Amino acid sequence: MDRRAFFARPTVAHRHAARRADLAPYAGPWTAAQATHLVRRTHFGAARPDVVGAIVAGSASAAAGAILDAAASRPLPDEPGWAGSTTSNGGDNIQRLYQWQRAWYAEMAVGGLREKLALLWHDHFATAQSVYTHAAFAVDYLTFLREHAVGPFRPLLEGIGKRPAMLRFLDNDQNEAGNLNENYAREILELFSMGITGPGGGANYTQQDVVEAARALTGWTVDESRVRSRFEAGRHDAGAKTIFGQTGNWDHDDLVDLIFQQRGTAVSHFVAGKLYAWFVHPVPNAGVVDALAAVLRQTGFDTGAALQALLSSAHFYDASVVGARLKSPMELLVGLGRELGTTPSQAVLETFRTASESLGQEVLNPPSVEGWPGTDDPLEYRAWVTTGTIPERRGLADAAVFGDGAFPDYDPLPLAEQISDRFDPYRLTRDLAAHLLAVPLSEADADLLAEQTVLDGVPTSYTRDERRGFWVEILVSSEPAARDRLRQLLSALVNLPEYQLV
Repeated sequence: MDRRAFFARPTVAHRHAARRADLAPYAGPWTAAQATHLVRRTHFGAARPDVVGAIVAGSASAAAGAILDAAASRPLPDEPGWAGSTTSNGGDNIQRLYQWQRAWYAEMAVGGLREKLALLWHDHFATAQSVYTHAAFAVDYLTFLREHAVGPFRPLLEGIGKRPAMLRFLDNDQNEAGNLNENYAREILELFSMGITGPGGGANYTQQDVVEAARALTGWTVDESRVRSRFEAGRHDAGAKTIFGQTGNWDHDDLVDLIFQQRGTAVSHFVAGKLYAWFVHPVPNAGVVDALAAVLRQTGFDTGAALQALLSSAHFYDASVVGARLKSPMELLVGLGRELGTTPSQAVLETFRTASESLGQEVLNPPSVEGWPGTDDPLEYRAWVTTGTIPERRGLADAAVFGDGAFPDYDPLPLAEQISDRFDPYRLTRDLAAHLLAVPLSEADADLLAEQTVLDGVPTSYTRDERRGFWVEILVSSEPAARDRLRQLLSALVNLPEYQLV
């Protein structure tokens, strides 16, 4: 089969979502296309049962609400037996980390929006096990993110600074009266709550605010044996501090109060921008971000309420948004299995773990306190897809389809039956393309792909109905041959440039 001409065809360049918009509710048709888009953005890949559930919900608002409710009510997964203790053995810590990473990939496959948000908050409140060492800290950290994934933003900001992983990662366990360490004080302002400048362009804080915030944050240490933090009053600076022009004997929680009281507007825009970049587009739309920030302020910074408005908006379903983001490695790795309808084995989860490192998104070990560059930086959002990563991304997708390496043999017939009429090769190709690709193929391109894969070898003199008959005969008389041709079709689809988009 020669697919060179098909793969070389011009692709549609999508506009970024830069035109002025707001959070007006979506009032258009509610079909499989809109439901699949919602599931792709709120899960890791669009598994067919989730898409069907979104369709049945009947509207964008109802489907978004159901997804948010499921995220808020999902039970926490079991923690490993060693989660309550630490070890000084470096090899044991690495193996424990690997086990916890694999467990997270497995939960991503079934955990829906709760896990998508946990990854968002991991990127936002970035810490790395390579710095804090103890794998038990990674369990505590991820459990905290899961517990607060949906809901008010304040508990996240207040609690993250007391996690052993964050205390150790940004050195706040070394911050004490008379021996200040400004690392966490700077990042709680710059990266975790408000950013350097506000929506009007003015500075949100000064260097003196950083120094005074560091004084407020003194006194917290890590109790390694109990995998928890501890406040030691003797190490805390109990003197008066002036932050954002307000003077008092401020401590950690007081600082968080001041951030919301004195810089609430800046915080709302900063968090709104993060949610927009993660779920909509890395290039911000000023009107939507302004409206989303207003929802946050009106609801006590409830991220669930903000997401309900965002995921129900007409803007979220605009053609400039659909298929406009590049898949992160996690969306690619976990999403492919969900879209094929498979459950990852431990061997496949280990493949995900090793691949995530080379593809640039090793969970629990982001490259810096800024998280990963491919998530929300308008200048770096193409970082996931490079000349170095594209061959590996495509190779992993092919391996899953053909059952190579750690991937088991894959039978595509059940997916074909779920998605479409398996006896019609043209409809089947169009439906599988719609299932796997965020950017739809034209009918002509889909028909060409059918003829180059499942109908490969059919004489050119055959009519369209005769071609269908050729395919039906293969299905009825030789299921192994039909499976092989379907794998060729799936391989062609996951190798398209459009498959890298979500």
